[in-house]
Amino acid sequence: MPGVRRTRLWIAGALGVALVAALVAGPLKKPALTVRNAHCFGWSVNDTGPRLVTLGDSMAQGNSRVDWGIHGNTSWYSYLVCGDDSRAADGGNLGINGATTTQILARTDDALAANPDILVVNGGTNDLARSVPLPRIIDNLRTILDRARDVDTVVIATVPSSRTVSADDLNDDIRALAAERGIPVAEFAPLLDRPGATFDGVHPTASTAAAMAAAVVAAVGRALPRT
Repeated sequence: MPGVRRTRLWIAGALGVALVAALVAGPLKKPALTVRNAHCFGWSVNDTGPRLVTLGDSMAQGNSRVDWGIHGNTSWYSYLVCGDDSRAADGGNLGINGATTTQILARTDDALAANPDILVVNGGTNDLARSVPLPRIIDNLRTILDRARDVDTVVIATVPSSRTVSADDLNDDIRALAAERGIPVAEFAPLLDRPGATFDGVHPTASTAAAMAAAVVAAVGRALPRT
């Protein structure tokens, strides 16, 4: 069956090229993306349960390359959608390294198009690093929440400080916004402030990412069933 053999060889070759590209085209942030630090691959994510989507920055993306089907071990999202014992169905990790709340807001339609049952929103650290005024950051987050009002469960997360700017005031405003809207808060900031919680002063290690996933579960409550 020469035709079948050629097809199989072509598929194997294509997978090999994709794998090499994934290794070479990792994110700018360390640790460098490799197959060995994937928490899982696209073919093993959960497709049952509440549909989870996250909209944010590097706190969501971590070392994932979802365009290559790689869910990295420094993304909290991976710990909720990977494997048979996962809590949620993979609706989409729309986190982008370096994104500001203006850029996150611009992707809100993409997040809503995924029909999430649960939407987790985080952002603001990169705004602080660019000296964006707090009222503008909160206005962007408020607009995201307004547009997501029909989603069953929306969670907003506190954010880590940048290397030079404290996020304390922003996090107070995020908590106030959540209280105003009656939505839960995933408390990422205290987890990221612990000694050894990050590999560069901002971005979580794998163990911290797992703890952040637990913070999302705690915030969401009954919307995420136990496995």
